[in-house]
Order: sequence, then structure tokens, then C-alpha cells
Amino acid sequence: MTRVGIIGAGFMGGMHAGVYSMLPDVKIAGIADIRGEKAKSLSSRYKTIPYFDPEQLLTRQDISVMDICLPTFLHKEFVIKAAEQGKDILCEKPIALNVGDADEMIGVCRKNKVRLMIGHVIRFWNEYRFLKEAYDRKNYGELKGLSCRRLSPLPTWSWEDWLLNDEKSGGALTDLHIHDTDFILYLIGKNPAKIFSRASGGSGLAHVYTTFTFADGLVANVEGGWDMPAQYPFEMSYTANFEKAVIEFNSRNNPTLVVYESTGKVNRPVFDKIKAEGGSGNIEDLGGYFHEIRYFIEHVSHNKQFNVVTPEDARHSLAVIGVERESMEKNVEILI
Repeated sequence: MTRVGIIGAGFMGGMHAGVYSMLPDVKIAGIADIRGEKAKSLSSRYKTIPYFDPEQLLTRQDISVMDICLPTFLHKEFVIKAAEQGKDILCEKPIALNVGDADEMIGVCRKNKVRLMIGHVIRFWNEYRFLKEAYDRKNYGELKGLSCRRLSPLPTWSWEDWLLNDEKSGGALTDLHIHDTDFILYLIGKNPAKIFSRASGGSGLAHVYTTFTFADGLVANVEGGWDMPAQYPFEMSYTANFEKAVIEFNSRNNPTLVVYESTGKVNRPVFDKIKAEGGSGNIEDLGGYFHEIRYFIEHVSHNKQFNVVTPEDARHSLAVIGVERESMEKNVEILI
């Protein structure tokens, strides 16, 4: 039995708790949040103990795993505290606000011989896993071009509006757009040769357009922003143009993914959906979170190394976000 403590009882803490409750041989041993009503509500739903002081949960010796679902600016503090208590750790993405903090977190986890995984959930999302497999196996030949979009209304649902504070969240660039930057790095398996980023209409970190150009000529265009009107439905999507097919995904569509082959054949793969109960935000399907957390628990339980996403991967994606920010600020294309 793996006993898990969750720190943070907001939307993401609720998503993670829902997954843990579905896994065999896993027990949610406690949920902590300084907002007492949040801790009580989520703990009651999953029949566990609420904590209003995270330190009390961190020091419980019977808990081997700590799941950190806190705002980004608190990741470093609580990852280090959990590592010093000897806990294996799942921490929400991004790993931190800067690579210096990320390096310190990784170093402390190594020193204390605990495992750290960062929740870059898109690597586990069914439609993105489909694209990764098609790319790696060359099911449709070489990838010729890729475009990704991730658009959201203004995220007014966060605790004390921390998401809207660039110093605490890094803006949409670091919190939202990083999903696609991270996935492209994972998909291609190498750095782009050039990065060129622009902010939309002077919106700074709220809406960004980036072009990644790879050494072999592949171009990936990415748009990410959370400055859309309140009634604008959340969208994550991609169009991948291969030699022998185009794969198109849009979270708004049903089915979400269509493969248009050059032979004229049209495929519409269907993926199982796991309904996310309660909470708020823009995700209704637990699927990506289920695959991610099951992977984490299986690897922790069987003492296996993470390979889908490592702490170093998460640190690298954050570093590339930093290059995008530099490109925006300097209005130049950057060679890397």
C-alpha cells in the first residue's frame, strides 16, 4: 500500500485526489491546505484527514509519497521540505519559476535519494501520445510541419489570483504555453536551432506566438494565451503534417482527433474518457492525469526510473521558455 499526502486542495489537488482514489493499493492518507474549508471539503469527499498546516502532513512518517499541487511560486519550498522528509514527490508543472530554483530542487532530491517527477501531463494525454507514437514509428513518414494552440479565458479562478501575478506564475508563457513547448521538445527529442517569439498586441506574458525551427528544416508554430473573453471555450489543439497524412486534434471536437491519410482514408481514433468530478477549471477528462499518476505510482512502487518525463526534462523545458521570453523582450530570433 502506497500512502500519499496531497498538499493543495484546489482544482489540481482535486484532480489528483480523484485519480489516487481509483488506483489499487494506494491510500490518500491526508490532504493539506491553509484554506480550512478546502481541506475539509476535499478530505471529506475521499474520506481522509484534513490538515490546515502542511508541515503536519509532511512530517508523518507513515506517508511515503507527497503530491504537491500548490502555486508555482511555492514549488521550490515544498519540494525541498518533502525531500528532506524522505518522501518521493510528484509536483505539478512547471517545476519552478527559474532554472536556478529548479537546479536546487533537483539537487536536494538527489542528496536525499528521493524521486521527483514533474506533472507535465500532456506527455500522458491520449491524443498527444498518439502523435508521439506516430512520430517515433514513422507511421506516416517524416513530420513536415507542426502547429499547436492552447487558448483560455482569463484564469480568474486561482487562489488570491496568483495565476494573474506574473511574479508568482510567470504568466501564460510559463504556466500555459509551457505545455506545448515541453511536448515539442519531447516529441522531436532535440533542441530547435532557432527560436523566435512574439507577444500578441503588447499583451506581454499573457499571449505568445513562437516559431521553433529545427536544424533539419522542420518548423513548429505555437500559440498560447489566456487573455480570451470569459465565454471563450478552452482549446488545446494541434495540426501535424506528415509526408503521408495530416493528424488534427482539437479538444473542442467530437471525436477530438482525425487522421487524414494521403490515400484518401480518414481515421477517427476514439479514446476512453474518465470523467473528472467536481472542481473547476477547463478540464473534464481525467485521462491524462490518470495515465500520469498511475505511471508515477507504478514507478515509485517498483523502484523504476522515470523515462517519460524526468526532472531534468522539466528543467530544460523551463530553460527554453526563458529563451522564448528573451526573444520577446529583445525582439530577435535566438540561436541555441
